Amino acid sequence: MQTHHPNSQSAIQIRNLPEKQLGAVIFGCKPETIEECLTKQLFGLPSIHYSYVKHVKPGMPLFLFNYIDRRLHGLFEAASPGQMSIDPYAWSNEDSLKTPFPAQVRVCTKIKYPPMLESRYKTVLSKNYYDRHLFYFELDHAQAKALISLFKSLAPANFNRVPAVSSKQSIVLSLSPSKRKTPALPDPKKVKAKSKDINPFSILSNASDGVLDNWADSDVENASVRENSRSDTDDKESGEPVSDWEDLDDNVLQNQFSPHSNPDEVSQNSSYKTVCQGMELAEWSHAVSDPVNGERHNVEEGMLVNLHNEHTDAGSVGKIDSEVHNNSDSIELQHERQTILKKLKELSFIRQQAALSSQDPVDPCSDQCVPEGKPVNANFSCDTFGATLEDTISPEERHRDYAEIIADLAKRAEALEKKQNMSDQDILFLREVVKDSGRKVQQLEYLVDELQFKFDSSLSHLGSMCDNLTKPSIFLIGGYNSVTWLSSLDSFSPEKDILVGLTPMSSARSYASAAALDGHIFAFGGGDGMSWYNTVECYSSRNNEWTECPSLNRKKGSLAGTSLNSKIYAIGGGDGNETYSEVEVFDPYLGKWICGPSMLVSRFALGATELNGTIYAAGGYDGSMYLQSAERYDQREGVWVRLPSMNTRRGCHTLTVLGESLYAMGGYNGDKMVSCVEIYDPRLNAWRMGDPMSSPRGYAAAVSLDGSVYLIGGLQSNVQILDTVEVYSVSSGWSALGFSSLGKRTFASAVVM
Repeated sequence: MQTHHPNSQSAIQIRNLPEKQLGAVIFGCKPETIEECLTKQLFGLPSIHYSYVKHVKPGMPLFLFNYIDRRLHGLFEAASPGQMSIDPYAWSNEDSLKTPFPAQVRVCTKIKYPPMLESRYKTVLSKNYYDRHLFYFELDHAQAKALISLFKSLAPANFNRVPAVSSKQSIVLSLSPSKRKTPALPDPKKVKAKSKDINPFSILSNASDGVLDNWADSDVENASVRENSRSDTDDKESGEPVSDWEDLDDNVLQNQFSPHSNPDEVSQNSSYKTVCQGMELAEWSHAVSDPVNGERHNVEEGMLVNLHNEHTDAGSVGKIDSEVHNNSDSIELQHERQTILKKLKELSFIRQQAALSSQDPVDPCSDQCVPEGKPVNANFSCDTFGATLEDTISPEERHRDYAEIIADLAKRAEALEKKQNMSDQDILFLREVVKDSGRKVQQLEYLVDELQFKFDSSLSHLGSMCDNLTKPSIFLIGGYNSVTWLSSLDSFSPEKDILVGLTPMSSARSYASAAALDGHIFAFGGGDGMSWYNTVECYSSRNNEWTECPSLNRKKGSLAGTSLNSKIYAIGGGDGNETYSEVEVFDPYLGKWICGPSMLVSRFALGATELNGTIYAAGGYDGSMYLQSAERYDQREGVWVRLPSMNTRRGCHTLTVLGESLYAMGGYNGDKMVSCVEIYDPRLNAWRMGDPMSSPRGYAAAVSLDGSVYLIGGLQSNVQILDTVEVYSVSSGWSALGFSSLGKRTFASAVVM
């Protein structure tokens, strides 16, 4: 998952490849998360990476990178488009209820290869490395093909080498566990003949060249393969670009394993039902259900019992007898197994006697030949089974006995398989119940914590608490503290280093904006890390309570807000899929939001503020790149006017007024967090570089108080949340202060009132 996975330690790095140039994506994991990734068949990234994860289409090659041993796993392909929060609880833990990696995609295993060392794939990804150990996770088509070719040079890790067996007159009996039916593999000739009509993204296009271990592990998995095949075929018909799987030709696996994987020599798929419908004993060449466990097995895991070879018959059936007793796992099934064993013994004994009594040099039901003139032991006995049989049994009676035995075995095996399937369904149901119960317990614990917090706040701040606050104060609204999304409202006094908790909002709110107007604080938009809001809440400092206000016209986050002439302005933002240039204006006297003049360009994660009756907006992200442009809105003119551009592209930054100038501080430039500061002088209509901050940061909360700018918290990288405050004044420059009352916080809003 990349630049920050359940485990990333790197800074936010995005290559921003256009959708048509994106050939593959690398996701990340750690030892504690890789099992969940593979079990759920789900990869994910933090929400900031959705800008390119949304371009993932079904069938696109994917890879999984382990941050600890730095090995690359493959080959995987996307089974769904890139989406937000396919599983909202994936990779969550006891500290966080919701997934920290909502930019997700369903996957399926194309071919399972051994993990690849960094020394091998580093040459392919050389231009993606932006640091000694850090690289971009977006791959172009040439890199995708080269990486697939590297994996092709390795032996697949999940292939069974299937032993060649006779195509006639042998019965395959398997006693090792495997529950599900193995789907019949397609004819290689037909597959090649139709290769032009099959979407090269589809994993079924290569299915004829080998037998994957996990091909029959799950009906759900098989359904996923079929669904992906249909989806990929539709994509190709509609004009999708040719897949980077095209180098993974259909003969790769066959060439590697041809001595063992000839389709004419390997048992593919059968059942007792097929046997009973007319399969001659002399033509048996398929795998059969385990009559003991009611299960199906592949050739490699089973035992081959040739019922026509009198030299091996007694020993083989004795082996079956031993396996039945050693593998019995239920008293309830013991009687069924003993009956089946008895039938097998009778069948083996009859076949031996028939071979001894035959005078024909070639047994018509066997590939075994008896040389003419070779004496046959007429007194051969099968003491291993403790039974005898007269030589006068007619072929018709023998055939009838065979049919009855086979029918009885098939019936009993089918009953056992039904019982096993019912047990499997019950187990799956109970697992879902347990999982759902655990999720509900986590939700209840979260609610208990919220209620406890509200109760404690009410007790500690009962009465005219707001009248005792230092004025003016910095009010911090919502955000994220590295543990949970916050609904809190806190009053912070830098002079006394005191943080006072006030009445919290009705729900957690981050990536929001806030503005102060007439002793009230308006918080609007944002979200809870999983979804965006259009709701608006208003806080009264006199009553220490929040009230609900009319909602924005649509849901949005990472927007900017300010107040001008007794009105609230909500500027730009986006919903994760689209960025907005629109401006919404709230008039408290009208009680509704109306549309104002839109900006010249759309801006997500922008900075905006008001100075001398004019609103200024700068930077942000327009959906394809981070911006350095700026513009202003004068209510007297009624339109937005372009301003000179900044020297640095930036988004997730802050724009604050100090004196008669605007300060654009920190942010993300599309490559990394920056510490540079630019100052705009409206009188000169020009930007100049200011003193940089002591450390890079974005998504910080900034306010101007008593002739100084306070920059609170934020992100230094996508995994490092800051708990420091930097203060700037024109006379003394920047200074980093450690306030003990403040903890880690980012994605928060701040106002002075």
